[in-house]
Amino acid sequence: MVTKVNVCLPDDVLRELDQAARESHTSRSAFLVQAVKHYLEEKEEERKRRERLQAAQAILKLADEIGLWEGTGEVIKWRGKH
Repeated sequence: MVTKVNVCLPDDVLRELDQAARESHTSRSAFLVQAVKHYLEEKEEERKRRERLQAAQAILKLADEIGLWEGTGEVIKWRGKH
């Protein structure tokens, strides 16, 4: 499905948009679709980066609270008991 939308752009932005679309050998609409998709993908990647950073900070905080933990050795000990 395709929905038409109306947008208001300053004349200078419209001129740049049209020039970029011509250089890309595409229509104004197709260029805008690509630009919006690119923007949304970048925003999603930014959100994921923020989440990874928060997770890493939480891990570092936990490591500070409980100290060093050698996971491999703990797994080997656990296997020896079971």
